[in-house]
Amino acid sequence: MKICLLASEFYPSYGGVGRTFTFMCKAFKDVNEKLFIFNSSYRGKNIFDILDSFPDYNLKDLLLLLKNRTHFYYFLISIWKIITAKQIKFYSRLNMLLLLINRPKILIKLIKNLTSVYPMLKKIKPDLIYGSSCGNTELPLGFVLSRLLKKKFICSAHGTDFLVRYHYSFKTHYLKALDKIIVHSDRLKDLIKKINHLDDKQLEIIPPGLYLPNYDINQEKDQIRQELNIQADDFVLISVGRHVPRKNFQIVIEAVKQIKKKLPKSQIKYFLIGKGEETQKLKNLVKNYHLQSEVIFPGAVNDNMKNKYLKASDVFIMPSISLSISIEGFGLVYLEANIYKLPVIGTITGGISEAIEHGKSGLLIKPNDLGGLIDAITHLYDHSEERIRMGEYGYKRVLNNYDWESIKKVYVKLFQELI
Repeated sequence: MKICLLASEFYPSYGGVGRTFTFMCKAFKDVNEKLFIFNSSYRGKNIFDILDSFPDYNLKDLLLLLKNRTHFYYFLISIWKIITAKQIKFYSRLNMLLLLINRPKILIKLIKNLTSVYPMLKKIKPDLIYGSSCGNTELPLGFVLSRLLKKKFICSAHGTDFLVRYHYSFKTHYLKALDKIIVHSDRLKDLIKKINHLDDKQLEIIPPGLYLPNYDINQEKDQIRQELNIQADDFVLISVGRHVPRKNFQIVIEAVKQIKKKLPKSQIKYFLIGKGEETQKLKNLVKNYHLQSEVIFPGAVNDNMKNKYLKASDVFIMPSISLSISIEGFGLVYLEANIYKLPVIGTITGGISEAIEHGKSGLLIKPNDLGGLIDAITHLYDHSEERIRMGEYGYKRVLNNYDWESIKKVYVKLFQELI
């Protein structure tokens, strides 16, 4: 069995989507089924960095592109394969074409990617086309490739990739044309089904997972603390993620300020790992609150260092909120914290309520609930035995439910059924 994976987010991308498919690649090395991965940034065995990643194009770029005979051919074949997909309603086919006509940059990427990917796939002869997300790169490309190769086309959906700006969008018609859509949680299944008017039979729930060998650390917690200059009696909170509005890290800084005011002798430290558009704003907030000794910005560290910080900590926090064009689909990082026996604090939004078992692997609070966050942190601060119990439960839960060694068998079964 040969699977063509179109992965716009892949190693060295460190978001949840990128990590999921990097782990999938590692897990599938030990099975007979082969993944042939097409991405934009990384090359390896059966991994081809040929997907176009240029951020923007315009109509002028399209006209220049079509002067090339090969590109013009793939432009025509793309239009033809959409028009002649008779198993899809004519109205939907029309809207699929309108997406390309209205968005020249999507059409350009489709043509350029077809030019580079299709000749390789004719030699590989894959059994299935798989998009790593329901993004504007994967959907048109996967659809046309599946029609050219006469194979089924499936995608994973993670949250932000299937949200639409309008009640009925052009993208919805590509989603309706998919043979199967994989989601990570019941919440995501309900959302994508409702927003895009999909058939329940199209949707398959497969949880995300961790490739456990990636998380092996030989050092003990106290050894890592010495290495990172963290005191033995420090109470360490940690967050990991891109510094973007959806992650809402400023509310943790506000909570630290309030807790320090209430408990001035508490040796609370907060490590905020990552970077992004909100980094400077967060640093300014820390400076304004005079919390430079309590809130530390290690930056966007590598995996090994991130894992060390996690193992050295006491509680993990990611207080995400849902925005109109961005939600937390699941929150793989909660599981990463659990693997180091950390209780986790998250919000009841997106798929987080399935990533965290409230009262067992961690605590769930309402979005933007500063009082609830302060109560959760101080509760875990005051109850060390409960912290340990939650950490142990979360650790065993990951081993039993989110190990890629088990999850890959679910994928293989689904692939075989579709083929």
